[in-house]
Formats: sequence, structure tokens, C-alpha cells
Amino acid sequence: MREGLIQMRCPNCGYEDEGRYCSNCGSPLLHQPAESAPDKGEWYDRCPACRAGRLSKAVSRGFLGLTSTESYSCPNCGAVFTREGSNRFKLSSISDTSRPAWRDYANHTLSDLEWKRIAGGGVSDARQRELDLDHAITSIVEGRTQALNAAATGSIVPKRGERLLVTVPGVTLSEPRSVRTTHGGGGGPSFRVAKGVYIRTGAFASRSESHEEIRSIDSGTLSLTNKRLVFAGQKRTKSINLGKIVSIKPFKDGISINREGKQKTEYYSGLDNAVLRFSIEGRDYEEPLSGAILARLIEGLLKTE
Repeated sequence: MREGLIQMRCPNCGYEDEGRYCSNCGSPLLHQPAESAPDKGEWYDRCPACRAGRLSKAVSRGFLGLTSTESYSCPNCGAVFTREGSNRFKLSSISDTSRPAWRDYANHTLSDLEWKRIAGGGVSDARQRELDLDHAITSIVEGRTQALNAAATGSIVPKRGERLLVTVPGVTLSEPRSVRTTHGGGGGPSFRVAKGVYIRTGAFASRSESHEEIRSIDSGTLSLTNKRLVFAGQKRTKSINLGKIVSIKPFKDGISINREGKQKTEYYSGLDNAVLRFSIEGRDYEEPLSGAILARLIEGLLKTE
């Protein structure tokens, strides 16, 4: 165990660990590391996979010595980190593949600073971003963070007990529409009556086919409160009680919604017209709103309300 840190049981999964985050599930641990001088050692002084062994450097030569591969291996857990560029290393193998580090970072290429942070109980930049985004979404759902783009033109007036969380301008509403296509033609022989002129005899046969296409219906502003999802368009307004939503499917820049009392699926696209900006412990983020984020906001509201 590293000096100044105490083994703690993760409140989420029960895994005993040290540092600020659980290396098994990534949840924050309940303790903080004791104050100490910053670690000025190299990233390979402590294995990021087992946090025990010191990595040993090795260089292997390729054909005729024209190429070389630099790697660092741990004598304790068998982890091997291969250099993939300037100050970037890939966790390429490990003896025990059940270790949390392999599960989370197998074949991942990270910077030496990230591996050093992981060895000290932290997480990678990407994982940290996910954790901070989860925290930001929870803060918005619980009302601890101000609404996103709440002052946008066309935003709704909340009802009593409502909190306006998200307002996104320039959203397109689309729905399935039945489209009928007719195919047909003459069935008899044709006779030439003049140069370039023919007459076809016989009956004309045709058939009609119907299929559905997703058609744009309207454009306007989409607003999310803790009670409703409201679309205020140029032609129509839709107010959806969150409790009536049966399913949500996220897309890169939109979502599709199925709700009680309506057979047709509703599609809302253009969510990336809004940007989620937040800062946690000095880390600043600017995240375009996506279907996945909006779906998580709605699902979080359904669990808390």
C-alpha cells in the first residue's frame, strides 16, 4: 500500500482500493489521500496495473536491426506496456486478464501522465471525462446546476413546480408518413404507324404499393423541464409528460420517442445546436448536446421525480 493512502471499500462495488477512485468500477472513494509532496518519479516507477511492481525497460530489435520496440514489463503481474509514440504507451498484455486494469485499459494507448495517475489510484482522461459528465448530468437533474441554454429565444414558461433544464433551438421534428407508389404499363403488342410513333394494344395493368418514410414535419425549439418535454414549432406545439414516455432511443444528434397514446414514433434531431459547458475541480468541458446525454437526463428525471 502506498504511504499516505488508506485502503477503502468502494461504496458502489465493494472492491477495496486506495486513491481517489475505485479501479474496479471507477466510482469515487469516500476518503481523500493524505497531503504529501508531489510524486516526481517516472511513470514506470509503479505499475499502473497492479500498483506494486516497478516496470523494467526492454528494447527488442527487428529485422536487421532496422526497427526497434521499446516496452516496459512488470515482474509482479506480468503487465507489458509498449511505446506507441512520444510519451504514449499501450497496455498490450498481462498475465492475469481478470485484473480491473486489463478490463478497463486493455490495448489502450495512454500518455505517461495518465498511466502515472492510474498507478496512483486515478483514471484516464477519457474515464475522467465520463465521470465528470455523469456528475454534471446528476447536478442538472437535481437542480444544483443552472439550466442549459435556458435563455434561448422561444423557451417555454415553466408551470408551477417546473424547472427548465434544457432549451435547444433549431430542432427538427420528424415522423413516419405513409407513401403510396403506383407502378404499371401496357400489356399488349405495339404497332408502328409512323416514323417514331407506335400504338400499344391491350389492357393497362398497374399496382399500388405503400411504405413508410421518415418525413420532416416541423422545426422549432425543444425544451426539457423536470416534468415535460416540450416542442414549440412553427406549425405545432407538442407537450409530452415524461411519465408517458415508453421508450427513448438516442442518436448522435437526436432522439426518437415512443409514448403512451401515440402509435407513431417521434424523431427530434439537431440537439447539437446546444452545448453543455461545465467545470469540475478545475477541469473545464464543452460538450455538444447529444441524443445520449438528453436520454440520460430524461431517464434521470424519471428516477428522481
